[in-house]
Amino acid sequence: MFDASTYLAITSIAVIGTVHVFCVSFYRRFPTLAGWLSDFSSGIGLGYAFLFLLPKIGELSADLAANGKWENSLFGYSLLGFLIYYLLEASRDTGTDNRLSLGLDTVALGTYNCLLAITVMQTTGTSPELYAVGTLAYSLHLFGVNIFLYKTHPGHMSGWLRAYFVASLAVGILIGLNADKSSMIYSIATGLTGGVIIALSLRVKLPSFSAVNTKALLIGVVFAAVAVEVTRY
Repeated sequence: MFDASTYLAITSIAVIGTVHVFCVSFYRRFPTLAGWLSDFSSGIGLGYAFLFLLPKIGELSADLAANGKWENSLFGYSLLGFLIYYLLEASRDTGTDNRLSLGLDTVALGTYNCLLAITVMQTTGTSPELYAVGTLAYSLHLFGVNIFLYKTHPGHMSGWLRAYFVASLAVGILIGLNADKSSMIYSIATGLTGGVIIALSLRVKLPSFSAVNTKALLIGVVFAAVAVEVTRY
């Protein structure tokens, strides 16, 4: 019914979705390790965005230019994704649990999960290693995001919010299944996702530089660099 790349993409997103299901239990049981992984995942987010997603956007932009379209438009979407999420976060007190905070996180991160799934669905490669490394990178990145959300909204993250994020991934899969892989929607989703990942890594998970485990952060960046090299071939 589907080609191999589609099955691999759906499997990858399903594995990523388990992070939403089990992250709270893991944090409660291993708080110290979870804190280290959160900073580590920030490095992954930054490294993956700059070393993989932005070059990918460059390739997609070159294709647009070849077709007579504005070649820098996708970088514009990346900037848009970054600014929207960054400014939304900056407009409130990070770490405060109230209706405004919950509403912003629900809309912004639900949209982000959907965009992430669409981005994964865009992949046309059939190498299992490609999907394994990408799945690990996205999973660890979302783990850090979820830990931040649990600290901000412990009651909601222990209940419906995790299921909502899984549902957002499912919506992304459905959109991906009903859009041609050459569709502009994939390119736009990739552009927005790159910008949001950078904003998440800088604003959401790293609100105070003094509180960051810099060693874990830098190890995460190195991990992302290695992952990009592995998936390049």
